Amino acid sequence: MKQLYFFTILIFSSLPGVAQTLEIKGIVKDNEGERMPQAYVTIMPGKLQVATEKDGTFSFTTKEGKVRLSISYTGFQHFYSTFFLQKDTTLIITLQPSVDQLKEVVVTSKAFLQSDQLHTTRMSSVTLTGKEINSIPVLGGEADLLKVIQLLPGTSKGVEGSTDLFVRGGAADQNLVLLDGAPVYNTGHLLGFLSVFNPDILDGVEYMSGAFPAEYGGRLSSILDVRTKSTFPDKTHVQGNIGLLASRLKIEQPLIKDKLTIWVAGRRTYIDQVMKLAHQELPYYFYDLNVKVNYHPTARDQVELSTYAGEDILDFNGLSNRRRQGNVVSKSDIGNSTQSLRWRRKLNNEWSSTLTLVRSVFRYSIFNKFEDSQLFVKSNIQDLGGKLVLSSDSLQGLSFKGGIEFTNHAVSPNIISTSGELSQLLESSSTQSQNCIEASAFVQADGNATERLRWSAGLRMSSGIVSGKTYVNPEPRLALRYTVNDRTTVKASYSRMAQYLHRVSSAAVSFPTDIWYPVTKTVQPQTSNQYSVALQHTIPKSNLYISVEGYYKHLDKLVGYREGTNLFLNNNFESQLIQGEGRAYGTEVLIKKEAGKLTGWISYTLSWSQRKFNEINNDNWYFSRYDRRHNGALVLNYQLNKCISLSAVWEFISGSRFTPIIGQYIVPAPSLGGFNLVPVYAQTNSVKLSDTHRLDLGLKYRQKAHKYFQGEWFVGVYNVYNRAAPIGIFIEPKNDGSYQYVQPGLFGLLPFVSYGFKF
Repeated sequence: MKQLYFFTILIFSSLPGVAQTLEIKGIVKDNEGERMPQAYVTIMPGKLQVATEKDGTFSFTTKEGKVRLSISYTGFQHFYSTFFLQKDTTLIITLQPSVDQLKEVVVTSKAFLQSDQLHTTRMSSVTLTGKEINSIPVLGGEADLLKVIQLLPGTSKGVEGSTDLFVRGGAADQNLVLLDGAPVYNTGHLLGFLSVFNPDILDGVEYMSGAFPAEYGGRLSSILDVRTKSTFPDKTHVQGNIGLLASRLKIEQPLIKDKLTIWVAGRRTYIDQVMKLAHQELPYYFYDLNVKVNYHPTARDQVELSTYAGEDILDFNGLSNRRRQGNVVSKSDIGNSTQSLRWRRKLNNEWSSTLTLVRSVFRYSIFNKFEDSQLFVKSNIQDLGGKLVLSSDSLQGLSFKGGIEFTNHAVSPNIISTSGELSQLLESSSTQSQNCIEASAFVQADGNATERLRWSAGLRMSSGIVSGKTYVNPEPRLALRYTVNDRTTVKASYSRMAQYLHRVSSAAVSFPTDIWYPVTKTVQPQTSNQYSVALQHTIPKSNLYISVEGYYKHLDKLVGYREGTNLFLNNNFESQLIQGEGRAYGTEVLIKKEAGKLTGWISYTLSWSQRKFNEINNDNWYFSRYDRRHNGALVLNYQLNKCISLSAVWEFISGSRFTPIIGQYIVPAPSLGGFNLVPVYAQTNSVKLSDTHRLDLGLKYRQKAHKYFQGEWFVGVYNVYNRAAPIGIFIEPKNDGSYQYVQPGLFGLLPFVSYGFKF
C-alpha cells in the first residue's frame, strides 16, 4: 500500500517581503473521501497543535520558512511532510488505513476517540458515535442515546427504564440537551422509557459533566451536545430498522453534487396497530420526524437547516364503544418541536464564524370528560434565540473563541379549565404567562504556558431579565493540563454555572407534564461552583484510555417546595417554593478500549449528594433523592468476525432514597365527629431502596453485502437473569394489622429482535 500522500493547491499569491506571517490550512479526508473530524495535527517549529474541526478542516499561522507537518488518527497511517513555506497554502490530505489496523477501523468507524483528550485541556467529558450507541443492547432492542449516557461515570438514572439523567448530584432539569444547537425539553417517549433521538441520524455526541467551555451555559450539571449527520453523498441512500417497539426509515438524497443535499428520517411505534391485529386496542403511539438540509454555497460557507418534531399521543376517544368505560373521554398530547439554522463561514486566513438561530417548543395538553364534568389542562414553552461565535485556532499561538447568545423563554406554566360537578371541587385557573430573556457574552482562550503546561481560560457573563428584575451572573472557567509524558496527563478545572429556568416536580418520577418555570422577582437563579482534578493515561499497544477524576460541587438557590405542598394541578405553587443549597462530591473511573476486536468500557462512580433547606429536615443537611453511593457499568462489544458481533452490558446501582413513615398518632377530627390518623416521618430521605443490577446480552449478525443492499439482524435479551429493579415504594397492610413497605419491580426478562437495512 502506498505511503500517505497529499496534493497541495496554491490558493493565494504570495505577499512581498520576508519573514512574514503566512497561513497553512487544510482538509483531512480518509481514502473514501470522507472528512475526518478530531484528527490530531502538529506543525513545527513551535509545536503548534490542533484537532480538525467537525468538517475535517484545520488552519495555522506561522512564519515563512521550513515547516514540518504531522497528522495522526487512530487506525490510519501517520502523515509526515516537510516543505518550505513561501505563501499562504491550502492542503488536501488523504490518510490511508493501516494494514495491521484495518479490522480495527471496521470496528470503531470514525470515532471521536476519548484518548484525543490527552492533547487538550478537556476533562469531565465523553464522546460517542452512532456506531457505539447502536451496538449496545437496550430495552426492546431500540438503540437509545440516553440509555448509553446513563452507563457513563458521574451519571445516574431515575427509575428503571426512564431517560432522566442525574449528573454529579444535580437534578434532572439541570442538564442542557441540544439537538443541532436547539434545546430539547422533553427527551423521552413512552413516559421516558425511550429517548427522542433517532439513532440513525446521529453523527457525534459530546457529553460534558464539568470543565464546561465558556460557550455553554444555562444549566448547572451537564451539557449533552447532539449533532446530526452532515455528509454529502454522491447518490441516494436508504436506511431503516424494524423492531419490536418501533420502526424507522431514513432517506438521504443529493440535490446538487457536493453542494446541496437533504435527508429525512422518521420513526413511529406501531404497537397500537399490532394490538389491532390481535383484536385488542391500545390507544397510544409516538412518532419522530427529522429533516436536515446541508448546503455549501462556496468554499468558505456551510449552511445547515435542521428540524425535528415528535409527539406522544394517548387517545381513548378512538376506542370502539365496547372498549370505552362508560361515558369517559380522555386524550393527552405531549410534543416537542425544534428548528435550527447554522451558518459557518471562513472570514479570512485566521478567523471563522458560526451563526446559529434556533426555535424550540415544548407543549402538552390533557382533556378528560365524564358525563357533564370536564377537565382541560395545557402548558407550553417556546424558545427563540440566536448565537454568534467567532473563533481562531492560530492567533499568535493561541486558540480563541468568543461570542454572544440570546434566548427568549415564553412560558405558560399551567392553564386549567373545568366544568360540571368537577368545577365545584377544582376551579378553573391559569398561571400568568412568564417571559424571561436570557442573554450572555463569552470569551475563551487556549494556549501553552510551557512545553508541558497548557491552559484554557474563559468568562461567560450571563443575565436573566424578567418583569421588574434583572439578574447578572459572572461565570468564570479555568482548566489546566500538565503533560507528564506522551501517555499521561494531569488536569484540573474550575467552572461556575447559572440557571434561569427550572422544573418543579413533587413526584419521585419526572413526568413530561412537570411544570417548567423561569426566575421571577422572588425565585432567584440557581448557581453552581465545581472543582475537578483528573489523571488521564493511555496504553497505545492495548488501545486503552484510563481516567480517574475527582470533583466537588456546591449548588446555591436550588428550588424546592415546602413540606406537605401538593403541586398537582396547583396554579399557586410559586408561593410554596423555597430555595436552598446543595453539595456533591465523588470519584469517577473510566477505562475505555477504543479499538480492536474487543471494545467497550468500564465505569465506576463513588459519590455523595446532599441538600439543605431552611424549612425541611429541621434545617439540617440531608441526602438528596438520587444520592446513589455506588454506580458502575461494564459495556463490551466483541467482533467475532466480519458478520457477527456480540455485546453485553452489566450495570450496578445503589438504590435511591425516600422518607419513610415510622408511626401514626390520633388527633380529633376538625368536625369533632371522629378521629384522624396523622403520619410520623423519619428524617428526610434517610432510607434507600434496594441496590439493583442487571445483565443485557445482544448478538448482531450482518449479512454479506450485496452490490446495492446490506442487512443486519440484532437479537438479544434485556435483563437476562430476570432481576426487576424497584420503581418505587408502597405501603401495604399485613395480616396482623400492621403495615409494610414493598418495592414492586418493572421489566423482567425481555427478549428482543430487530432488523436493519441500508441500500
